[in-house]
Order: sequence, then C-alpha cells, then structure tokens
Amino acid sequence: MNRRVCLIAFSILSVISLRGQGQELKADLNFDGLFDNREFKGDMLPQTIYGMRIMPQIGFGYKAHTLMAGFSKIWEFGADDVIDPDIVLYYKYGGEKWSTSFGAIPRRNLQRQLPDAFLYDSIAFFEPVIGGTLIQYNGQYWQSELYCNWFSRQTYTNREAFRIVWDGFVGNGMIGGGWFFAMTHFANTMQHNHALYEKFQINPYLTFDLSKGQASDFRLKADAGVLFTINNCRAYDFWYNPIGFLGDLQLGWKMFDIKSTVYAGGPQMQYLDDPEAGLAFHRSDPFYNHSFYNKTELGIRFIADENVELGFRWNLHFTPGAPIHNQQLITLRYRISMIKSLVNPQ
Repeated sequence: MNRRVCLIAFSILSVISLRGQGQELKADLNFDGLFDNREFKGDMLPQTIYGMRIMPQIGFGYKAHTLMAGFSKIWEFGADDVIDPDIVLYYKYGGEKWSTSFGAIPRRNLQRQLPDAFLYDSIAFFEPVIGGTLIQYNGQYWQSELYCNWFSRQTYTNREAFRIVWDGFVGNGMIGGGWFFAMTHFANTMQHNHALYEKFQINPYLTFDLSKGQASDFRLKADAGVLFTINNCRAYDFWYNPIGFLGDLQLGWKMFDIKSTVYAGGPQMQYLDDPEAGLAFHRSDPFYNHSFYNKTELGIRFIADENVELGFRWNLHFTPGAPIHNQQLITLRYRISMIKSLVNPQ
C-alpha cells in the first residue's frame, strides 16, 4: 500500500475530527473466510480457493458528509505470491434516499451485488473494492444505483478497462421486478498493439417472494427474466447477440435452503477462448458460455445473525455433454460496526 496515500488519508481524518460538535466517529470491520473446492470437469477449470480477507475502516461523518479510510487485505493459504492490500478511501454525500460516493468504495456498499452471469464470484472475492463513482437511490417502492468501476488504468503493458453498471428494483410486496445493466469497455494499452473489446449486458426480471411480510420460517422466492448480451471486437467488426432465459427458484426452511438457477439460450461469452480477451474481459462466470446451464445449491447456515454468518453449500453444476460438476463451499462472514457521536465539552 502506498504510504504517502495512507498518510494523507490519516491527516484528512485528523483535521475533520477537530471540527467539533455534530461529528460522528464511524468504525467498521469486515472479516471473510472462504473454502471453495471446485471439482469441475470438461471445459471448466478445477481449482481450490482457500483464504481469508479482512477490511477495517474508520472515518467521520458530519451532517450529510462522510469520509472513510481503511484497507482490504487477502491471504490465500499456500500461495507463494503475496497479494498487496487495496486501499479503501471514499467520500460520501447524501441522506436517507439519495447518496453519492467517490473513491475506492467497498463492493459490499452496493444495494445489489451483481449475479454470476455478470460477475464471477472469484473475481468479486479478490476485488472487493470499486474504484470510481457510485450514485444510489433508496425509496420505499423502488431502489436504484449507478456506478463506474475503473478496474485497469492504461499503461504500456496494461489495458484501459472499466465497467458501468446500472441496477434497480421496483416493488414492496410479494410481486416486484428489477434489472441489471452493465457495459464493459476493454480498450488498448499505450502501445496500441491490442484489439478493443466491448460488451453490453441487460437482465430484466420479475420476482415473486412469498416470504415478504410473513412470520413463518418457510421461504419461497422465484425470479424469471431474460439475459441479453452484445459482444463486439472492433478488429472483426462483427456483433454477437446471444439471448436466453435466466431464472431461479429458492426454497428455505429455518437453517436449510435450496436454490436452483437455470439459463437456456445462446452462449454468452463469445471471446472467452480469445487470448486477447478471455476472462479478463468478460469477468462473468464461464458456465454461462454454454447453451444450457443449471446450478443447484444445497445450503445450511450454522450461524446467521446480525454480526456472524457461518454456512456450508454443496453446489451441483449441469452443462450439456459433460459430467456433473461438483463444488463445496464453507463461508464465514463477521462484521462489527460502531457509530459514536463526538461532542465538544462546553
């Protein structure tokens, strides 16, 4: 981590803390543990991810203004290479409904996390910070957010790459609907020796949630929508437009839950095998590059409260012409937050 950036952030927070009455001291600590054993077959890469991530933050709030600073550090067990920590430093302005954030923003601040068809879960784990701008609205009957994540700055060796995302949801009862939209721009290096790739994705969907407003331990939720993608490489000057059905059904009772996700349609990742693009460009789950895909998840939550969540999931993945892909996950999440008013003595 850049020591100069950390010193500047600490100095800014120190100055703000001296402004006096009306200030709030905010602290937040997030810890994630992950064991992800992927026994994939055929054209899917088997691997095991075993590690932990910690993200402490501290900052100050004054009326509609908040400034937070911290870092995110990942340790992957057994890895020879050391993963450098990511800085967390962002300014947020807004109230209960509208807010705007700018800087290096934790991904968990989003109202809705991108589904696997948009963002691979392993990328989300190793890139927990968004670099850019986030605008959010949280109303009684609809919520929406728009953000830009600039995840690669252009150099002589690195491409310029960013993603703009717009998502939202409308509804306040058992029936609702929402959408995910993403535009991924995968441009050139300063040497201009690579092709430029672009991808547009949109997923409008309807939701039926029987557990809304119910006191029962039984949960039932269903989503159904369309996944439409436009893939383009300017070197070929040809647009690929796969479209398909995307839906899921979730059942739960107390600590147990089952979720089945189905995609049926055209393969969504046209340039996945292109060495110029690949997963670095698409950033979505490679399972969606099949004409049919089903993911069935069997889960149990041993602990699930406001601060701690510990669970196990057994995932079965089905694709055409391949044996059943098997995956076991153990996840641990711990979070503690604190807000303290700062009042000057009279």
